[in-house]
Amino acid sequence: MSTERILALAVLLCSAVLLVRLGPAAIRAWRIYAGTSRRRQRDATGRAPASPPAVSDRAGLLAELGYHRLGETSLQLPVGERFAWILAAHDAESYAILVDAPRIGGMTGIYSAWSDGTWLCTIHPRGEAVDRSGLVVRIVPGTLEEAVTVQRAGLERLRQVHGEPRAIRTMDDMLALDADYRTRFGGSRLRPVTWRIVAPAVLVALVAALSLVLIVVAR
Repeated sequence: MSTERILALAVLLCSAVLLVRLGPAAIRAWRIYAGTSRRRQRDATGRAPASPPAVSDRAGLLAELGYHRLGETSLQLPVGERFAWILAAHDAESYAILVDAPRIGGMTGIYSAWSDGTWLCTIHPRGEAVDRSGLVVRIVPGTLEEAVTVQRAGLERLRQVHGEPRAIRTMDDMLALDADYRTRFGGSRLRPVTWRIVAPAVLVALVAALSLVLIVVAR
């Protein structure tokens, strides 16, 4: 066997090992991203499990900041059913989605929308910022109080241009807005995260394919 074929075989074996490690996560990430615009949250009030401590703590803090409980939702993902806890501002100008994220102590997204299709979102504590026509997403890594302050400041700024935001008083209001958001923006916010997971697996697959070709043609 030639040196070239030996090297190509070694690269192929290494690529296969990496694909075993990277492939499943890449496939899951792509399936979640690809179906985002078609998925819909459903009312799971009364059916959702008890909120984990990180969610309960955030809900309590938001209650002090002018939010109240609407209920719970469920979302069917390729990795299984996931639940979220929903709160609405007393002034009905925004709603908050709380989800469990054990590695970082929970995630919160605060959303407001206008009838002309404009959306404002503040994520705490991590995410991908966006600033484009129709969608403004701010990331606040500090405190949840700071995230609420950023959302309210953004509301006042956008109110001058777009008027009063759409009111969120019931779960039906929230679910209608969630469907609108997914229809308009789909997985656009997930794209950078998805690519960071999928790209290494794609690169390894290309290397494996090239190695296989070299094994065939090398003499």
